[in-house]
This record gives sequence, structure tokens and C-alpha cells, in this order.
Amino acid sequence: MKSIEQEIVEIVYHEFSRLLENIEGDFRTNFIKKRYNFLLSQLDKNITANMVFVSSFESKSGFAIEACAKRIASIKFGSSNVPSIVNPRNIKHDIDPGKVNGQIIVTDIDTDSGDLRGIITSFRANRVASGKGKLRNESGVTQESIKQLLKMAQDYRVPGQYHTKPVDLAFFDGNDWVVLELKAGGDLDSSNAPSNVEKLLTIYAGMNVPNSKAYFATLYNKNGEGNTWTGAVKKHMAFPEMFLIGREFWNTILPDGITYERFTELYKIALEELDLNSRINQMIIRTTE
Repeated sequence: MKSIEQEIVEIVYHEFSRLLENIEGDFRTNFIKKRYNFLLSQLDKNITANMVFVSSFESKSGFAIEACAKRIASIKFGSSNVPSIVNPRNIKHDIDPGKVNGQIIVTDIDTDSGDLRGIITSFRANRVASGKGKLRNESGVTQESIKQLLKMAQDYRVPGQYHTKPVDLAFFDGNDWVVLELKAGGDLDSSNAPSNVEKLLTIYAGMNVPNSKAYFATLYNKNGEGNTWTGAVKKHMAFPEMFLIGREFWNTILPDGITYERFTELYKIALEELDLNSRINQMIIRTTE
């Protein structure tokens, strides 16, 4: 019987193997496109190739690690509590779970309604944080206040129909349904932060169950684990109660007995087994010859 640690290593190995195959498949095309950029014309082609890989890896690795997070959460909470189709109110639908990429919520609330979106925008905008230091007032978007959206959203229920919304990660922890907007480091600029918060609140309102929570989460603390996380989203959601940053996120979904620190070690083991560095170097050599 496999140990939990072995399961986690295999999950990371499998998802990042798929990622690497995807990058290898279009690496040459992306490299050639960069060569047409005159701003990079003076750079050595090996430097350019490395830039192409890093850019591609950063943009695509989010999908791989989200898949890892979903599968790891399934170990902790059980696969039935981390479903592909999140449907706690048992809305009738004809969606094939096998054709769902990632996770979606199913709802009979018209989450595409412009009026509902306007309500959610106003809800966020009227509760932004203000001030600095000791005079700072945190955002009024809290786990308690967002419950108001559940009642507001019911006015947009359309019985007999269903709508879907993709969600980065959702699970039932035994007490509550938890939905997350999951980013790498969460370093969003001030123009993107509001829309990301509203996206999360729309998913929360659409799921529409009283025992539920919503979080903005990151895969790592861009300021360094142990340091206070900074980000534009903090203006739009109460910090820290609406956030799961880095270690806190992983410790929420990792099986009992596996710490964030141990997970990072297992991640490294998986990538070593994948022979990541060697495959990257070979890919660059083949492309730049």
C-alpha cells in the first residue's frame, strides 16, 4: 500500500510531466516568435531560450499546481468532497463530469446577470479598506458580511435552468463548502484586483449555501514565508481572515501529518525524478542548434 507521501510525489510527478510535455511541444514555436522581437535581438540565443522557458513555465505551471492541489485536497477530504462538479444544492443538469477540466460550480442563479454583477461590484466597492498604519480600516468584505450576497443572489434564481462557473478550487471540509481564487504569488496590480475579488464573490453567491466560505489564496508568499504578505487584493477583502497565503493555504489542504515544509521537499523529489533540469537543457540545446 502506498504511503501518503508517495501519493503526493506521484501526483506532482504526473501533473508536471504533462506540463513539461506541453512546453516541449510548443517551445520551438515560442522561441522563433521571440527572435522576431527586435528588443531581444542583441541577446545570446541561449539567454533568449532560457527566457522563453521561464515565461512558458510560469504561465502554464499554475494549471499544473491547481491540479495537484485538487488531487491533494481529495486525499484529505475525500474525492466526493472535492468534486469536478460542485453542486451542493443538487441543481439538475446534464453535464458529464468526465469532460470537466478542473472544477465548476452548478447553480440555478443567473450569475451572468448584469444586475447581479452590479450588486456584487457595489458590495465590494462600498467596503474597500482605507487609511494606513494605526488609522487603517480593513475591508468590510468579511466571511460574515458576504453572507448578505447569498440572499441578494436569490432574486436572480431561474428555476429549471442552470449556469456554470469555473472555480480554481472548491471543497467541503466537513463543516463548510470552501471556494478559492488561487494565484501563484498573488501579485495583482490595482486594476486587476477588484475583478478577481468580484469573480470569487460571484462564485460564492452562485453556490448559495449558508455553510460556505470564500478565500483569496496563493501558492507561495511572494514576500517570503513568515513575512507579512502585501498585495492589492487586501484593499478589497479583509486581511487576514479572507486569505490563505502560501504555507497557510497548503496546510489547509494537505493531509494530516504532512506539513508545508515537507510538501516542498516532496515537490523537489518529484521534479528530480522527472529529471526536470536535464530535460530543460536538452530542449534548449535542440532548439538553439
